[in-house]
Amino acid sequence: MGNKGTKLCVISLICMFLAPIVIFLIVGRFMSGDISGATADAYGVMIPLDIASYIAAWALAIIARVKYKDRFSLVLIILYGLLLALSVIGIIVLLCVFIGMF
Repeated sequence: MGNKGTKLCVISLICMFLAPIVIFLIVGRFMSGDISGATADAYGVMIPLDIASYIAAWALAIIARVKYKDRFSLVLIILYGLLLALSVIGIIVLLCVFIGMF
């Protein structure tokens, strides 16, 4: 990891993939003791942190691409775009299945 752009890309990868897993594990341990009130509180904490880490991952990859012209950031932006497209397609398919179009 020589330059700052690569460091930003590694932090971006951590934000995109590792942070949601860690958040899920922490909240899962929190919820394991009490199901009644802890579930709503845990989801109230988990969802904003997931969204924030997702936005941070995109922002760091874009900053690395614009400021440092890092090729790794271009790969990350393409990867994140593909993941976003697959997520949207998956949501559309699920909605069609629930509505009964298929």
